[in-house]
Amino acid sequence: MHRSTPEMIQPHTTSLLMQMVFCALAVVSLLYIPVPILPLLATAYQLPQEQAGLALSAFAFAYATGFMVFGPLSDRLGRRAVMVGGLVLLAVITLGLAWVATPGLFIAGRALQGFAAASFPPVALAYLSERGTPKQRVWGVAWMSTAFLSAGLLGQIYGSVVASRWGFSWALIPLIVVYALTALRLAAAPESNETRRPQSPFWEGYRQIFTLLGNPALRRVYLPALLLLMSFVTFYIGLDIHLGTAFEGHGINGLQARGLALPAFFAPLLAPRLIRLWGPHRVATAGLTLAAIGLALCAGAGEKRITLLLAASVIYVAGVAISVPGLIARIAATTSPEVRGLAVSFYTFVLFIGASLGPWLANSSRAWPVESLFLLLATGLGATAIFSAVRGDKPHCAR
Repeated sequence: MHRSTPEMIQPHTTSLLMQMVFCALAVVSLLYIPVPILPLLATAYQLPQEQAGLALSAFAFAYATGFMVFGPLSDRLGRRAVMVGGLVLLAVITLGLAWVATPGLFIAGRALQGFAAASFPPVALAYLSERGTPKQRVWGVAWMSTAFLSAGLLGQIYGSVVASRWGFSWALIPLIVVYALTALRLAAAPESNETRRPQSPFWEGYRQIFTLLGNPALRRVYLPALLLLMSFVTFYIGLDIHLGTAFEGHGINGLQARGLALPAFFAPLLAPRLIRLWGPHRVATAGLTLAAIGLALCAGAGEKRITLLLAASVIYVAGVAISVPGLIARIAATTSPEVRGLAVSFYTFVLFIGASLGPWLANSSRAWPVESLFLLLATGLGATAIFSAVRGDKPHCAR
C-alpha cells in the first residue's frame, strides 16, 4: 500500500494545524467555561451551590478516563479515524446537552461530553508529533500546547462573556460548529505515515502502563502533571471564593483578573527554541520552578496587595505554560513510537484527574486564609520541581 511521506503532506500542514489548534481551544474550553458561572449554573439546573462544582468534576473525571481509551485506540485504528469519530460524537452529545434542563441529566451530559472530548487532545498531540518535518512536529506540539493551556483562561472568559449573558446552552452552539467543521477537514486530509500496532487483544496494551511507570523519567512527568492543572483550577476558583469582594473593591471583575494573565499562555511558543537549547528536562523543571515562585509571591501578596497578587499570577501562569510542552517533549524523548500514544494518554489522564480535584480543594479551603491556600499550592509545585530536577531520562525506553 502506498504511504504518504512528510514532504507529500507538507502543503496541507499549516492550514490543517491552525484548524486543529482552533478546535483544540474549543474542545478544552468545555472544561473551563463553567468556572466563572458556577452560581448561575446552580440556579439554572437546580443544583445546591456547594454541588455546582460537579459541572467541572464530572466533565474532568470522564475526560481523564477517556484519554485512557482513545489514546491506545488511536495506536490501533489510526489517529485520524479516532479524531474524526470522536469529534462527531462530541458534536452530537454537546447538541443534546444544550437542551437538557434537569440536574441529573445535566451532570450526566457533562460526563458524556467530557468522555467524548477526550478523543481529541492526546490523539491530536500524537498525530502532530508524527507528522511533517522535525521542525513542523516541534512547532505543531508547541501550538497545540498553547491552545490547550490558553483554553484555561479563554474558556473562562468565554463563559463570563457569552454564557453569563445568553446562558450555558447558547454558548455551546458555536463550539458544535467548530467540532463538525474540523471533523470534515480531518476526514478529507491525506493519509499520513502512521504506525499502527499489531492486532492483539485491546486490553493487552494497558499492561504497558506498568512499564511506563517503571521508567524514572516518566514518573518525573506524571507527578508534576497531577499537580499542574489541580493547582490551576484551584487557583482561579479560589480567587472567586476568597477575593471576589476584594477585587470588586478595587474596581476589578473576574474577567479582568483572568484576562491579565492571558499573554503568559503564549509561553509555549518559546518552547521549541528553549528545548533545543536546554533540553526538555531543564525546560520542564524551569517551568515548574517558575510556577511555584509565582504562587509563593501570590501567597506573600495576599488580600492586602491585590495589584502585586495579579502580577504574580502572570508569573505563575507563565510557569504552567512553559511546563506543559517541556513535559510532553520529555515523554517523546523517552518512549518508543509503539507506546507513545499510551504514554501521552496516561499523561493527559493524570493531568485532568488533577483538574477534577481542583473544585474539591478550592471548596475545602473556604475557611482558610487565601494565603494558606496559595502557599499549599506553591509548596506542592515546588516539591515536584525538585523531583523533576533529578535526571532519569533514558531515550526510547518503555518498549
